[in-house]
Amino acid sequence: MRCILILSYLLCMIMACDKPTSETAGVPFEKTYGGPLVDYATGAIVLDEQIYMVGTTKSLQAFSGGLSLTKIDASGAVLFEKSYGGTVLDFGTNICTTLDGNLLLVGMTSLPTASGTQVDVFILKVATNGDTLWTKTYGDVNQFDVAEGLLETDNGEILILGSTYNGATNDFKLLRLDGQGNLLWQKIYNSPYNDEGINIASAGNDEYLLLGRRQDGDDDFYVMKIDEQGTLIWENSYGTPQYEQAHSISKTSDGNFLLCGHSSGLDPLHHLYLTKITTDGLVLYEKQYGGLAHDGGTSAIESSNGNLLLVGETNSYGNGSKRAFFLETDARGTVLEELSFGGDLSDKFSAIVETDEAYYLIGESASFSSTGTADIYVVKRVK
Repeated sequence: MRCILILSYLLCMIMACDKPTSETAGVPFEKTYGGPLVDYATGAIVLDEQIYMVGTTKSLQAFSGGLSLTKIDASGAVLFEKSYGGTVLDFGTNICTTLDGNLLLVGMTSLPTASGTQVDVFILKVATNGDTLWTKTYGDVNQFDVAEGLLETDNGEILILGSTYNGATNDFKLLRLDGQGNLLWQKIYNSPYNDEGINIASAGNDEYLLLGRRQDGDDDFYVMKIDEQGTLIWENSYGTPQYEQAHSISKTSDGNFLLCGHSSGLDPLHHLYLTKITTDGLVLYEKQYGGLAHDGGTSAIESSNGNLLLVGETNSYGNGSKRAFFLETDARGTVLEELSFGGDLSDKFSAIVETDEAYYLIGESASFSSTGTADIYVVKRVK
């Protein structure tokens, strides 16, 4: 009986679960990936028309949790599922491609210490088949070091943006590594506020925009522009007099940047919040999207046709539960289409990527999980 149970578990892990065909035109499939415990994706990239999703799994490392990498093809078929880490709890947060055609994955690893738990930055380089090329961890004793933003520079070096908690406040923390993962330098940007580093984008000429959250009384999007040595060029906060929570930054074809997240600026309930700024930090426009309940954004990108694609979560549309949310707008942020996906429990999108033929909306679903916990959730949306 034990062998039968193990075989059933392995079959569940290597097969994607098809959802009933969506009634929405242009959606060839909705699929979930994972096992009997919690699995979710937080970032994704496309390489050679195949999709790589990074996240966290407890199904593959049931007694702790591992940084996960799932690779699928255009039909949603699983090419591989892998987890990385040790016997402690590890999380995956972001992914990017490298100049030599491999992948960088970043997240956190937790370590037990005499005084509690230490959380360190965890980064690894893997081949496109998932094989590990190298791994590194970075952190300070008895501190929480969180990594969320990841970028390879034009010369093959690596930037990791996150935050460090010293027991009193959070501050931005930026690491610059060489191509083998060796630390070149790190900077902590101290301020009188709680600041959390979320994501990073290249502004060209070895300059970068760092996006985060600043808790300065009303909580805003916070952006710093830095040079190649991490020296501050300018900083600015964006938002309303109410609460904002930042999640993503991406560069557009006109050299400007999209900032995406949540805002309670219109009323106590959140809406998806989108701001477009210049490389000098000037606001070009601000938009809020959603309905009469709690909604929020997690990622925004510019598509190849110049429209904007946004994903997140919504309680305004559907059956009263939290559903995954997708919007397409024109270049000025005017809504062209709004769609929600999911079931009767809790679902959301965390990332969106584009191939030649389609958009892939990626996140997590409790509605379609066999156990009601969470599985990786992917919706393919044909252009």
